[in-house]
Order: sequence, then structure tokens, then C-alpha cells
Amino acid sequence: MVATNQDINQIYQENLKFWDAAWKRVSKPHKEFPKLPYIHELTRKFKKYQVKKVLDLGCGSGWLTIFMSKYGFDVTGIDIAKPAIELGKIWAKEENANVNFLVGDLFNLPFKEGSFDAVVCNSVLEHFRLDQAEAIFQKVYKILKDGGYFFGCFDQVGTGKGEYFELGDSTHVYTDQMRKGMMLRNYPDEELKELLKGFNILSFDKNNYGSRLVWAKKRSLL
Repeated sequence: MVATNQDINQIYQENLKFWDAAWKRVSKPHKEFPKLPYIHELTRKFKKYQVKKVLDLGCGSGWLTIFMSKYGFDVTGIDIAKPAIELGKIWAKEENANVNFLVGDLFNLPFKEGSFDAVVCNSVLEHFRLDQAEAIFQKVYKILKDGGYFFGCFDQVGTGKGEYFELGDSTHVYTDQMRKGMMLRNYPDEELKELLKGFNILSFDKNNYGSRLVWAKKRSLL
């Protein structure tokens, strides 16, 4: 699809509406942590790297935000969907978890330079266009402290069935009733490494589901 700037903006707004509507259908927090081995590796490495302040990008209802807080990290979770953040706040209050939840667009992160020791991006980037992903990583680089760490889980997506059209960068925009407006894009390994060009990649592995698990450290420009 050849889209104008106005079309692109409208498509993105529809994407945001999709997430808001999807989370409105969830009536209460699902307070069960997924059985993912890498989340325990996450806390172990953050302890090893002496990480204190963590940002959870696209936190949804906050399961990873709250999980990390249980290990003593000062965690902020941010998501564009207000209903998801409200669920996270309910969960945090019930668990007496000391976390900070914010409603905000990852494409325009509202944080100052050097605000965090680490940033986590767990199966989120796939819902952004390539140009947006580039802008997100530029901002992530800035809001990390010198020598700060990045962890990302990037799923291999976009090959399944569904009603959608494609943008020029191969982003799928879904049109079926359940996913209308949702954007989904597969990021090849080479693109992920290019997005992380401001970082030293410490590890780049695949799990049993084909997701890429990436650890990186901010490279100082000095």
C-alpha cells in the first residue's frame, strides 16, 4: 500500500484505538506470571549488573513490571492503553507492589536523558513501523544512563492467516473484526542489530519459540 503521511498517521491512530478497545475487554488483572525462563535470567543479570531503575516499555497490565519489583528493582511501566495501566495499578495495590505506572506513547517517551539503568522491551516492537522503531531506539539510548542495559524479546510474527494490508515497510495492518487497526511487523535479525547500532550487543539468542532474546549495553559516544 502506498500511503500518504495523513494515511500513516490515521493508521497509527487506529492501532492505538485497537489496543485501548482490546484492554477494555479485560475486567480484572490476570495475576499469574508466565512460565518464561528468561524472566528469571532478567532479574539475575540485573542484579549482577547492579541495575536499580528499570523501564518496562509497553508493559500492558504490568505483569513484568510487578515481577521485577518483587526482586527489589525500582520499576516504571508505560503503555498507551489506559485500561491496561488501570489494571496494573489495581494489581500493584493488591500486591502492595511499589511500581510506577504511566499512560504514554512509546513513540514519544516522556523521560529525561539518563533516567534509567535498564530498559526492557518484551514482545512490543512488533507493533510499530520500522521508522517508529528507529525513533524508539534513539529515545531509549538517550534515556539510559551511560553503560545502561537493554533487554528485548522480539517475536517472529506476520506469517499467519488474517485479513490485512501491507504498508511500504511490510508492516501488516489488520482489517478483520477482532484485530481491526492492529499493526504487526516482523523484524529480521539484521534489522534488529541495525536498530541497536548505538549499543554493544552482549548476546543474541533464540528460544524454543523462535523469539530473539537480546542483551545489549549502551555504547558511550565519548
